[in-house]
Amino acid sequence: MVIMQWGPIPPSGGPNRERYLDHHGRSSLQVAADEYEEVLKLLGADAAMMPALDFDLVEQDEDARRAIQREKRAEWLKFVATIDQATLDAIEPHIKKSVSAAMDGLNYLEDHELRESAHAAIHRAAFVKRGLFGCPITYSADEEYWTDCPINISHLRMGVSAGLVSDFECSICGKLVEDCDHAMGEYYPKVASRDADGKCSICGEPGCDHPVGETITVAAWANARNVKATEVSMVARPRYPLARMVEKSYDLGPAGEDPRVRSAAKHGVLNCDGDLGPCKGFNEMTEWDVKSVSSTDGDAEQQIDLLYEP
Repeated sequence: MVIMQWGPIPPSGGPNRERYLDHHGRSSLQVAADEYEEVLKLLGADAAMMPALDFDLVEQDEDARRAIQREKRAEWLKFVATIDQATLDAIEPHIKKSVSAAMDGLNYLEDHELRESAHAAIHRAAFVKRGLFGCPITYSADEEYWTDCPINISHLRMGVSAGLVSDFECSICGKLVEDCDHAMGEYYPKVASRDADGKCSICGEPGCDHPVGETITVAAWANARNVKATEVSMVARPRYPLARMVEKSYDLGPAGEDPRVRSAAKHGVLNCDGDLGPCKGFNEMTEWDVKSVSSTDGDAEQQIDLLYEP
């Protein structure tokens, strides 16, 4: 799971937090859309033949969901056989980035008017990613099945909040904030440089366009260092919007004991079909019954079905 992100500490509430979430949410959705558009460009004329996401995104009936998933799985198997490997290799990083950005968008916009736009962006990108590249369920050394399925992970609406003890240093001069003269939030000149890992002193990214040695005006913010986590809690709305689960265990029930299932998972050929059809809506932590908090209903049935690829 992700507990914190590099960069300024997000505002805890009020108009500043609303602006923060709106800005980063819209930016994430734009990245998701741009990367998806790049996938269509790479497919060229074949994009018109791609299986269509032509169903309602939410369907409560399990049998109806599975029927759509089976239908779309068959369509994708037929379609992907017509695409050459070079095109698939070119597409893969773009569709993965589209999925990731769409999930980020939902994490920023879960209480925003654009929430459903983010929901749709996740389904759109995950549908293509699963169709072209699968959605592997893995089997780990601790004898557990694991998934990072975008639909399963993103629809589990919970996050992580850490109780931390740390020092805070100024992003401009590197001194502890109580020992420097820079006002947090104000803008100051800073010279771009790279650390030992190649990360930029301006934005923290390793592959950015900030020229080393150039002076750039940036806002001062408090950077946590010597961070010690005293406790980690599951919460409905984490202060760090991207502090979420990135993978979860998968209960396959009796099917998980089948040697064929284990072998398929170990060899990367056991796939989740959740991306191929409707979801059953968001699983909000705020609505959980503490006596029954399972989010994996139907997992075993789904994976038994996966043993029989068309």
